[in-house]
Amino acid sequence: MRRTGRTNLKSRSSSPPSLDEQKVQSFMYTFPIRAVIVGGGHRSDIYAEFALKDPGKLKIVGLVDPSPKRTEYLKSKYSIPEENCFSSVDELCKREKLGELIINGTMDQLHVPTAIPTLEKGYDLLLEKPLAVSQEEMDKLCEVAKKNGRAVHLCHVLRYTEFYSTIKKLILDGKIGRPISLTMNEHVAYAHMGVSFVRGKWRSRSACFAPMLLAKSCHDLDIMTWLMAPCRPVAVSSFGSNLQFTKENKPKGATHRCYGGCPHIDSCPYSAKSNYLEHEFWSMYAFGATEGQPLSREEKEKSLATDNPFGICAWDFDREDNVDHQSVCVSFEGGATATFSMVGGASRAQRSLHLIGTEGEIIGIFEDNTITLRKIAPHEGKWFTEKTIKAGAPNEGHAGGDMALIESFVDILGGGERDFRCCDLDSAADAYRIAFAAEVAKNEKRTVFL
Repeated sequence: MRRTGRTNLKSRSSSPPSLDEQKVQSFMYTFPIRAVIVGGGHRSDIYAEFALKDPGKLKIVGLVDPSPKRTEYLKSKYSIPEENCFSSVDELCKREKLGELIINGTMDQLHVPTAIPTLEKGYDLLLEKPLAVSQEEMDKLCEVAKKNGRAVHLCHVLRYTEFYSTIKKLILDGKIGRPISLTMNEHVAYAHMGVSFVRGKWRSRSACFAPMLLAKSCHDLDIMTWLMAPCRPVAVSSFGSNLQFTKENKPKGATHRCYGGCPHIDSCPYSAKSNYLEHEFWSMYAFGATEGQPLSREEKEKSLATDNPFGICAWDFDREDNVDHQSVCVSFEGGATATFSMVGGASRAQRSLHLIGTEGEIIGIFEDNTITLRKIAPHEGKWFTEKTIKAGAPNEGHAGGDMALIESFVDILGGGERDFRCCDLDSAADAYRIAFAAEVAKNEKRTVFL
């Protein structure tokens, strides 16, 4: 055993804890932490790259992925021994433990089924969002993690960006008093909407088992509950629909495929030609992972014209009961409220928020890295004072949140401090309760009480 000690984490307080109170010693493993990738997709690979940046702290020692091509690529990239490469979690768990940590980046509906055996085997877990695709799954995962004494941290990377962590610090430091009302928006840009939630594997429940609100915006609901903590949500209402991407709205004369003689191929905002060839917006999804020899333009055109689903007209997909926009209203303990609106198909990707407290307010736009702090100031002969805070320049990987998250978690496993950003099961669960309740509220046209 390389684990030498562990102390209990603090439970939730009834009043906002200070930054110092939120730092708790949690784990003590010997560096480098040894990790196994389960699901060798894009997200797992991003977190695993920390092993290349700081090999003294993290080492990738195993891989579970059913794709021989992907396995070969990651095996070479991280120097994983052949005998430590598996096609299923069952194969992995038949072996003695290879290390301390699992980095689970499987598809949404596989998160819990692949996580539970590894928790029971004795691994701690870094789990890509969403945590689960149903309340029952989430409850089961929490039960197994608690029973086996395992740590599960969620990849809610926005907490680890300078933008959102600065806002949380302002709240914890009492800069706006007690939160009263939080308004949040996420505008999903048309290219992202098209590649992931119209043509892609998150377009419908049958494809990924998660509605768009859960698959795309659990990040935002996590930020909502994190900023409003320690007050917890007590009631949820929600409205939304698939307004744009219906067969009735298909452009006149459009063909089934963009490369099928469609007259709109050079003008449609969802044209496969402009999105995936000329501008390469999210083209990694349209043409697969980047391992091996890249496809030529001619090969890509042929793919889009024949068997590639990303070449099909955006209005020809059955999105079932999924939405392209949804709004959620949440009531919290003590009477505070929060609203969140997700809109897909916007011209620019943008996350924004406006939080009003008893003594001031915080306004921010994530993509601009700009936060405005307003304070009530009648004693200064003014309605208010205003201060603009630049919360860092944009970086790769969710404005630096990807690397900050994995580095922080690895440090915690090595005996470092668990700070206010840490997203464990207890901290994350309320966001998912809201997401699951919002689907019920939307579909049944009622308020759901938690």
